[in-house]
Amino acid sequence: MLRELTTSLKRGDTSTPRFDSVIQNYITPSTAESSALCETTSIHEPEDNDQAFEGNSSLAAHTTFASEFLEQAVTKTSLSRQFNPAMQNALASLQKMVHLQNRNRDSHESRFGHQKPMPRGGYTQLPLPPADIVLRLLRKIKNAPPLTFMMSCAFITVEDFVDSCRKIYFPTEDYNIAIFITVNICLYYLFQENTIMEDFSSEECQKYHLMCRDNVETGLANLPLLLPARKDMVEALILGITYAVEISKLTLAWQLNCAAATICQTLGWHRLQTTKDPVNNAKITLFWYCYMLDKGLALRFGRTSVIQDWDISAPRYFGNTALPDSWNSMIGMWILTGEVLGEIYEDLYSPSALARDPSQRVETARLLVHKMQRIWNDMEALGETAEARGCETLQSFYEDPKNQATLDMVHKSGKVSHLSTLTLIYRAIPSTPGFPSNFNAECIDAARMAFSCHLECMELTADNQVAMAGYLHWTILYSPFTPFIVLFCHVIETSNLDDLQLLDKFAESLQPALANSQAIEKLYRLCKLLHQIAALYIEAKGQQQQDSDMNMVGNDLDTYLTQLGFIPQNHAAEGVNVSGGTGLGSVPIINPGQELGDWFSGNRYVMGLMEEDFLDIDPRMWS
Repeated sequence: MLRELTTSLKRGDTSTPRFDSVIQNYITPSTAESSALCETTSIHEPEDNDQAFEGNSSLAAHTTFASEFLEQAVTKTSLSRQFNPAMQNALASLQKMVHLQNRNRDSHESRFGHQKPMPRGGYTQLPLPPADIVLRLLRKIKNAPPLTFMMSCAFITVEDFVDSCRKIYFPTEDYNIAIFITVNICLYYLFQENTIMEDFSSEECQKYHLMCRDNVETGLANLPLLLPARKDMVEALILGITYAVEISKLTLAWQLNCAAATICQTLGWHRLQTTKDPVNNAKITLFWYCYMLDKGLALRFGRTSVIQDWDISAPRYFGNTALPDSWNSMIGMWILTGEVLGEIYEDLYSPSALARDPSQRVETARLLVHKMQRIWNDMEALGETAEARGCETLQSFYEDPKNQATLDMVHKSGKVSHLSTLTLIYRAIPSTPGFPSNFNAECIDAARMAFSCHLECMELTADNQVAMAGYLHWTILYSPFTPFIVLFCHVIETSNLDDLQLLDKFAESLQPALANSQAIEKLYRLCKLLHQIAALYIEAKGQQQQDSDMNMVGNDLDTYLTQLGFIPQNHAAEGVNVSGGTGLGSVPIINPGQELGDWFSGNRYVMGLMEEDFLDIDPRMWS
């Protein structure tokens, strides 16, 4: 608006009728809801965008190596010499990763890829699946609620969803954009889950699945800045978060999460008490689902969560009456896990935590380990009790082999998340003197067990591509898979060939899921690249005493990996001087807190490359 106003003033045009209409659309809700503003699909973005903050960036905040020093430290002839192609490409790929780290992020990560131009009549004019198809689908899910309403839509009952569909397909009054988004996301999941339903052909399911996807992205992309503080808006935003996670748009998920968490607190849901009032219980259920997402995404980005534990008086209780008690209790355990995720960032990896005395940080880490193990023990005991008594309405799910495999996968993937979280906690504890690694033995053991459980998950979901993609998006990509980075760094330090093989097995395990999403393909390429770099690093270090060229390559690998936070700078600083001299002391000694912060930032940054243009790095072409 300001840009157009400036243009009109330069032309000497003083009439501004268009701005009056735009403002009127914002302050007077209607069926067209901001349609005049939303005729274009995106806002013009200037090229000099500010860089998104991702916690204590090892390059911007903690590292003592300036970018100029990086260019001086890396041998100028290294990339031009005739080494074998694998070595050349490994160095070139590492160089690109470091340069990406120092570059302003492009705004493409905050855009949807399938959003459509908003019709002049607004979102109500967008195409929907036929009413008769949706009615048949609703009748089926009322008789047998699908897994969707236990997982992605666990905070919405089938009855509430049916009521929302009625408002859209048989409107007696105008419906808002929140209901439009909610209905389309739920239909998106239902058509996705039922791609081989006997009632519909797979072509029909795919067609309506994609139609709902386009509607979801168009609706989310056109949400107004000033969102109304209403329950239906929170539902739409939380569903939008789950959708954004499943298409690996974590930046968008964070933006939607901030809006949802703020509305929850505006409405006072963090202070509600459990009552017999089903409306209040539904609000508390929504709040805790939002809380879990808030804690996970905050740790993922290295930022303070929007919802603070010390500001909550609502009981930690998930009470969707349409779900079995045992399932509500299971989600209650996930709420407790979310609390631990918040504490990990606040007490171990935040700037204030990294400035604490190392002994205090170690003591806190030990307490968090015990807390995580207690939660997991309770979760396993709950699963055994539920299985023994038939698990109420879950019994019908277990009778279907496909659903049984999915629920088994939920439990197994929970163990992967548990072990991954333990790995991150243990990383904050220094190794014992004499141990040949910066990572303590418990950290390495937890990482190896996480790899083993991951391979079991991939076997469990081998016949269900939807479940496999869901597992990879929520367990591996949603919160950065710390075990991979830990074992990668451990291999760099110790040249452990067994762990090197584990890295390769992990990457190869992603092969069956490459067609499911671009993010999984990027993860595969990244993991193959890091495995190849680790193998070449071992080769270079093993030959550097006999071969001066390999000594040069090993030093260059050290420099790049240090810049990414994977090798302690104290180690890399030995014999290095910015001005060209040699000797210790030329680079400031890094304290343990800063070293830990650099590693945490590197872990987050490298896994965050899933949102970058990483597809042109293809290790299959040169490995």
